[in-house]
Formats: sequence, structure tokens, C-alpha cells
Amino acid sequence: MARNNAFDAISGFFGDIGRARRASHLYSDFSRLSDDALQARGIDRADLARIAFDKAFSDK
Repeated sequence: MARNNAFDAISGFFGDIGRARRASHLYSDFSRLSDDALQARGIDRADLARIAFDKAFSDK
């Protein structure tokens, strides 16, 4: 049982690293867009970090 819990913890840790990397890439992609392009998508520049995080971690 302890072995399974350890595996789950390690798996979750690496899954979170992957999701964090995805959030970082999404943020970078969004931040390259102009304010007009963001506005056309209904996104405010001040919300980029939250949106990237929400998109990357929504499947958790």
C-alpha cells in the first residue's frame, strides 16, 4: 500500500511539472499577442497568468 502511495505522489509531482510547463508555454504564447488580438479573444492582458494556469491545470 505504501508503495502505491509513493508511486501516486511521484506521478502527481511529475504531472504537475508537465502542467506547469504547459502553463508557461501558454503564457508565452498569449503574451506575444497584441492587445487587439487578445481583446478579440476576450482576454485582458492582466489575466494572462490566471488563464494560462487555469487552462493547463483544468484537467487535473
